Amino acid sequence: MNHLGRLLCLILLVFAAPLIAEPLRVGVSFAIPPYVITHEDRGIELDLMREAFAGSGHEPEFIYLPLERTFRMLEEGKLDAIINVRPGMLSRAHLSQAVITFHNRVFTLDKTAFNTMGDLQTLRVSAFQRARQILGKEFAGIVDQNPHYEEVARQEGQVQKLLLGRTDAVILEQRIFYYYMAQLLGQAEGGERYQADRIRQHDLFPPTRYHFAFRQAARQQWFDRQLSKMKEDGRYEQIFADYGTASSDRNIKASP
Repeated sequence: MNHLGRLLCLILLVFAAPLIAEPLRVGVSFAIPPYVITHEDRGIELDLMREAFAGSGHEPEFIYLPLERTFRMLEEGKLDAIINVRPGMLSRAHLSQAVITFHNRVFTLDKTAFNTMGDLQTLRVSAFQRARQILGKEFAGIVDQNPHYEEVARQEGQVQKLLLGRTDAVILEQRIFYYYMAQLLGQAEGGERYQADRIRQHDLFPPTRYHFAFRQAARQQWFDRQLSKMKEDGRYEQIFADYGTASSDRNIKASP
């Protein structure tokens, strides 16, 4: 290749480089629809991340893992970002502004006597991972005394277990619970097998505001700038609307 040819190749490489998106490895929990819908590689939080990094030179690559593992891998430098983090949960990361609000509820069947948080000490309770750290010291102290308390990585089975009477109480974010319940009721004979009118919802916990965590401050700052723009121009709220819900803290039943 002559000098002119080498020069032309160099020029092409210089101008093509910005067009090649660098992967942004994002650790996300197993399916927590409508926030993360694994089999469709989409969801409210994934769409927010994609929209924020559109045109940035970074292409989000979502890696589905148990929640606990996402935290470890971020701190080990094996991920570039993770979702659903509260201040104090990580020691070496840069947190974004608050991205999303979860409202965790206690769900029981109508036959279950439930009045206060103290009742969780004697019931069969199924909660999400890290519920002890997220839901407060009083909650942690109560469930630590309950041998029938569990925390699970996959939420899809929790709603079914409750409807079938195989657990007494499920602690889950409201949109996730109603998403799975709608899917179960939509199955063949689902309306006969599962009696949704027996579900009782108990509001014991304040809203939980989650952030995204990044290994690099520059990426966190980019995300924050873009998220603020999305909130101003309506794209943020539109992403929620695409999943049949809104960003409000109030009781919302999300649809599939």
